[in-house]
Amino acid sequence: MHVTVKTETTGAEPTLTLHLPPNYPNAEQLLAQLENFSATAVSLTVSQAGQTLQLPLAKIIFFEASGHQVRVHTRDASYQTTQHLYELTEALPANFLRISKSAIVNTQLVTSLTKSLTGNLVEFDQTHKQLYASRRYYRGLKQSLEKGV
Repeated sequence: MHVTVKTETTGAEPTLTLHLPPNYPNAEQLLAQLENFSATAVSLTVSQAGQTLQLPLAKIIFFEASGHQVRVHTRDASYQTTQHLYELTEALPANFLRISKSAIVNTQLVTSLTKSLTGNLVEFDQTHKQLYASRRYYRGLKQSLEKGV
């Protein structure tokens, strides 16, 4: 692949032009990935026991709101953030998805989604932590997991 970058003084947003040979394999998949790409932050400011940290987004398995607090969960720890869930929903990359009024998950770390009479259980990779997806968000979560976003 050949990449060329040109700096232009006009325009507020970057523009990407992609030149593909005819019958290029996986062209649709490449275009979908480029459309989902966004220049979002790679870390989030969190706090734990009075200490402020920069936590990489790749380590976050889910966000959970309880009362007026939003907890940030990793495989082995829990942190607090000052941001609200609606703010996080707008700021996070496409692999973070709202699954209920009180939770956002990192779909890249979801290992199973089980639909049952008692609820839609979401389980994560290498941890005992789990959540329930509401009926309202179940279809979107299932589609996202099937696409591999």
